[in-house]
Amino acid sequence: MKAVLFDMDGVLCANSDYHIKAWEVYAERFGCTVDPDEFRRRLGQNNRDYMRFILNREPTESEVLRAIDEKEALYREIYRPHLILPLGLLPFLEGLRNAGIACGVATAAPPPNVDFTLDGLGIRHFFKKIVDAHQVERAKPFPDIYLEAARQLHVAPAECLVVEDALAGIQAGNAAGMQVIAITTSYPPEILQQQNPAQIIHSFMEFASPTPVRDWLVQRIPSFQTH
Repeated sequence: MKAVLFDMDGVLCANSDYHIKAWEVYAERFGCTVDPDEFRRRLGQNNRDYMRFILNREPTESEVLRAIDEKEALYREIYRPHLILPLGLLPFLEGLRNAGIACGVATAAPPPNVDFTLDGLGIRHFFKKIVDAHQVERAKPFPDIYLEAARQLHVAPAECLVVEDALAGIQAGNAAGMQVIAITTSYPPEILQQQNPAQIIHSFMEFASPTPVRDWLVQRIPSFQTH
């Protein structure tokens, strides 16, 4: 492996429930009451997909742009007091950097959310490339965003590892020809397993001590180690 590509929401921060809450509140502005599980099933999709679901029709461009501004501002307000680094993430990123592995972010989030998360957590410097939904034509579960991240890093897709929490994201990583580690921040293992990830973890702490998934990673990145 030469590169690790991270989804952002649900991976670099455990924020899925806060996004769902923001969408619930935002949907009420359209007179729409939606089961949170319906939103959860759509994690990893972009704002256009969510608005299509809320409105039950194709949204106009202005409706999508308004959602990007208003719903995402609402999300940041709700989540700001809870923005913290997941356990084990920092040592994992440091271990990859020390092993000479290129890291990138591939996210459906808009740029203000990317800035809010990466700068708020103080981890932007770990990532050589950041690709958001504006840079590709098709959203996850299509592989476009992961293929674009690999292209920008000058790494073949087969030499990339993806870390994902969302079903659409796992599908996108697999479709890109990459191996996927799924993390259980948004779905239980039995649901994630249905998408055939290469490995499933509960937290990044599993890379901090001898575990089967750490052994699996070291087989692919022999110089990886954490302190």
